[in-house]
Amino acid sequence: MDSVWFSKPRPSSGQPLGLSREAIVCKAVEMLDEHGMQKLSMRKLAAALGAAPMSLYWHVPTKDALIELCLDEVYGELGRPEPDTDWETALRQMMHAFRQVAHRHPWWIRGIGEFNSVGPNAVAMADTMLEAMLSAGLSTFAAARSVSAVSSYVVGYATAEVNFIGRGGMDAAPPDLAKIADLYRDRHPRYVAMLGEQELWSLEGQFEFGLDCVIDGIRARVAVLRS
Repeated sequence: MDSVWFSKPRPSSGQPLGLSREAIVCKAVEMLDEHGMQKLSMRKLAAALGAAPMSLYWHVPTKDALIELCLDEVYGELGRPEPDTDWETALRQMMHAFRQVAHRHPWWIRGIGEFNSVGPNAVAMADTMLEAMLSAGLSTFAAARSVSAVSSYVVGYATAEVNFIGRGGMDAAPPDLAKIADLYRDRHPRYVAMLGEQELWSLEGQFEFGLDCVIDGIRARVAVLRS
């Protein structure tokens, strides 16, 4: 695995004047928020910064390296729970913050897993989650498994959610449930019955239910280890 974080920044001497890695990343995040990952290019970014395209490469070696830097910049928005917060409250706070950040930066949530997340902000978040689970009495192994379980749920849910919202979501015309029901009533009656449960269409309600299920499972593991 290669990563921009494994190499040392180039020395300050000889850098193009008026540019910095921080400024490049800040502008790139703005462009990613507006246009998404596919439309970002080093040429367009340089133009937005009023710089020559090749001058960006002094600070950032490749577009993939730039995306890594941008991902970690957004991880820095997550914040941390107050000291001495109990593990369940801390976990819930971080997972709600994770979902909110995904809504602000849809490209970010889609990039998790595709690009490395080993920058200082991403690692600080993981370390904070581990600290919460270790404080509950779990071993390092069990704490890591718990962190993986809950974060995987939130990443998966938030990715589907931002994709749904991105194509219109709640502002788009709702699906014609009657047509769907007519299509599957004979073959899949249980599915058709589910379509009538209006509460299932609440994105907030679905998220909370899933998060409750994951945390309930972790709480049960904690209780077993403490007994």
